[in-house]
Amino acid sequence: MRVVVLSSGGVDSSVMMLMLKKKNYRLFPLFIDYGQRSARAEWEACRRVCQFMDLQPERMDIQGFGHVIPSGLTRLNLDIEKAAFVPTRNLLFLTLGAAYGFAVTAYVIAIGVLANPIFPDQTAEFVEKAQSVISTALGINITILAPLISLNKIDTLRLARKHGLPIEFTYSCHSGNKNRCGQCISCKERIAAEKVLSEERI
Repeated sequence: MRVVVLSSGGVDSSVMMLMLKKKNYRLFPLFIDYGQRSARAEWEACRRVCQFMDLQPERMDIQGFGHVIPSGLTRLNLDIEKAAFVPTRNLLFLTLGAAYGFAVTAYVIAIGVLANPIFPDQTAEFVEKAQSVISTALGINITILAPLISLNKIDTLRLARKHGLPIEFTYSCHSGNKNRCGQCISCKERIAAEKVLSEERI
């Protein structure tokens, strides 16, 4: 099966990509620069992870989207945690992933959303409806996979450890700084999960 994998360089999309690769799917990693503050760090992480898996990622540049969208993930003057929502981001990702898939005859798109969604575009209902509308838009059946949707961050970190994914290759901070900010949603979620895992080892 040929699959476009939406890859951000974060632990969730990286674990998802590794799980799909282990099923011997033909993967087409796609990184999308939508003008996020962390684009450079994410792209570098995406390339490291893909190199580890012997994959070649494609980069799509739509920075103009982020320049006009009010979000703490794209604008320095907004709170990185309280203004973390990027309206329609995942729908945009899936649409662009499907367009890329159409070009390379890969009609399955994989997105790394987890359980306990924070935003409306991270739910099973959203994935189902996005699959329907994108299939209608292309005139072919598109399948959207969300293989981690029943898992949380702790689960994905466990999978990374179990299957030998170098966590240090990934990047999970919305600030774009070399050292994680500890204030964004992504940082807080990962730090909390790492704390649980470290306590399990004691």
